[in-house]
Amino acid sequence: MTCRGQRRGGPVESQLDQLVALLDSYGRVAVGYSGGVDSAFLAAVCARHLPDRAALIHLVNPFMGTPERAAYERDARRFGLPVFEIAIDPLSVPEVAANPKDRCYHCKLAGFREIVATAREGGFDVVVDGSNADDAGDFRPGMRALAELDVRSPLMETGWHKAEEREMLKRWGFEVWNMPAGACLATRIPCGEPLDAGKLELVRACEDALHAHGLKQVRVRLVAGTVRVEASDEDLAEACAAEGASLPRGILDSLRDAGAVSIDPVWHHYARGSMNA
Repeated sequence: MTCRGQRRGGPVESQLDQLVALLDSYGRVAVGYSGGVDSAFLAAVCARHLPDRAALIHLVNPFMGTPERAAYERDARRFGLPVFEIAIDPLSVPEVAANPKDRCYHCKLAGFREIVATAREGGFDVVVDGSNADDAGDFRPGMRALAELDVRSPLMETGWHKAEEREMLKRWGFEVWNMPAGACLATRIPCGEPLDAGKLELVRACEDALHAHGLKQVRVRLVAGTVRVEASDEDLAEACAAEGASLPRGILDSLRDAGAVSIDPVWHHYARGSMNA
């Protein structure tokens, strides 16, 4: 039996050939690059197969989590592709700051408008994003914005899942391969509760504090001013805890030091998309 990704001719290699062929058909390609696993995989494929016809475009914005920001700063130049940075404040868009159910649509539209404009100025034919096959059945209002802007999602079109992307990134020697799944910080706050910079920074500081305790796949939800900690099964096991068990004093103290005033004192189980509208 051949393990996926072990040698040419396996399922992942055939899938990679399909992805490269699709990217090649686009002409000059601009990748919307966040620093996360999906866009890093796209960047790596472009660097290996379209090095003279690809570039990375990165949005500098307050919605990005610290792990993604660190990965971007570590890896962006390693691909050997031109990198364009665009500073943007999604909170300046009223439809984003109000945090309605379709916030992601308005945020993605504002951000990718800037990316598309920069790509056109640079002479690129197609803008691509890192949406993949795992996203196809999820609640993703932002996909409508991508469609309106003619942004392509080649990983989704060729059936790539994040686990397969991680496999290839690990083989190619990129540290980002095992970075826990992230999402923009706005997803930590329930739809309908307005967003502001203070809330986002509190979420960031609290998640950074949890990472400092060795936890990896965690979310800090901020609900009506109260911090709620969600952790994966693996992190709960590492902390010798279970859902509903009390948070240890050390973590409570770290959350308070990070600025939390009201804290739900027990562990909650992390589930992807648990705060989707």
